[in-house]
Amino acid sequence: MKEDVFVIDGGESLNGRVQVCGAKNAVLPMLAASVLTPEPVTVRGCPQITDVADMTEVLRALGVRAERNGRDITVSGTPALTEIPAHLACAMRSSVFMLGALLAECGEVRLFTPGGCRIGARPLDIHFDGFSRLGARVEYGEDFVRCTAQKLHGAEILLKYPSVGATENLIMASVKAEGTTRLVGAAREPEIVSLVRLLRKMGADISGEGTPVVTVRGVDCLDGAAAVPVPDRIVAGTVMAAVAVCGGRVELSGADSSVMGAVISPFLGAHTFLVEHGGVMVFESDGMLAPTDVSTGPYPLFPTDMQAPFMACQCYASGMSTMRETVFEDRFSHVAELRKMGARIALAGNTAFVDGSGGMRGAELRAADLRGGAGLVVAALGAEGRSTVSGVRYIDRGYERIEEVFSSLGGKIARVTAVR
Repeated sequence: MKEDVFVIDGGESLNGRVQVCGAKNAVLPMLAASVLTPEPVTVRGCPQITDVADMTEVLRALGVRAERNGRDITVSGTPALTEIPAHLACAMRSSVFMLGALLAECGEVRLFTPGGCRIGARPLDIHFDGFSRLGARVEYGEDFVRCTAQKLHGAEILLKYPSVGATENLIMASVKAEGTTRLVGAAREPEIVSLVRLLRKMGADISGEGTPVVTVRGVDCLDGAAAVPVPDRIVAGTVMAAVAVCGGRVELSGADSSVMGAVISPFLGAHTFLVEHGGVMVFESDGMLAPTDVSTGPYPLFPTDMQAPFMACQCYASGMSTMRETVFEDRFSHVAELRKMGARIALAGNTAFVDGSGGMRGAELRAADLRGGAGLVVAALGAEGRSTVSGVRYIDRGYERIEEVFSSLGGKIARVTAVR
């Protein structure tokens, strides 16, 4: 069997410029929201990644038009189907974003068990509990869930956890509901703000996005619109992680520091330098890293999606660091791979203790999920000797040609096809 792998010769400093595109986690729900109107909806600045390509396939399978022109994707038409095809739902977790939009637009949606990265249970009960509060009937099958509603009505919904996906789904489900909906304990991520900005341009009446209480006043119909998603703070943070490990100076064009506070904070120290001017973030490092203590959490705390790339930095720090994962219970699959490189990491429950004093060397590595794979690439770029990283398909889900990004900065990384 043939598969793509990255071949990485570590130890090169990284210098140059990177253009940061729209955030994957903003683009996907924005594309889902496009089915709330038959009029054209355009999402600009979309990255060329497989998750976005798969989302356009989901939309086409439902019977709407989805056309890509460079970095712009335009969706139009009315869904002819309300069942997300099993092969697409099982292949990508992002199919869950269609739940709220299809329920609001068509009064029905059927979803097979979604796929995606294996990083924990990620239950959907918060989504379905909210749909029930809006008046939907939720039926569970052996491998699917079906939601139906003749008419959704506004409600006050208390989220037991600030789930990003549930907040987005419930916003989309309630934009055409009768009356007013209040989401209490809502997630605050900037990607949600991007979704709301698009919906407001379409004619939705929403307030409070970016705060724990979001209010949605139902409207009768929505129109077409165009919007630009927030830049991808995780891609920008991953590039910063590689520069921190390898040393160098990189300009991040399009990155938005106003939404990156918790991403940026752990990088700042005596051996790094960060400045922003004219919409460009400039990050510089001499490769000498100090130990850090980091905990993941909902926005505005340190994002769980940055946990693996930043743990790669901790493997190079001069002393003991800790990484506490509070969002997903099974997001340490990259630890075993980092140990192959010589990393000294001990796990105790949801905390990793990382001793970076031993040095890192090249090894044969395998990515098991998207962000873990990106962390392995970061670690390999700084290591002594050659590494290979397989499981590239996971990394392609969220990073646009990551090997070209780092090779353009001076890193020695190439994509090759190997026979397994």
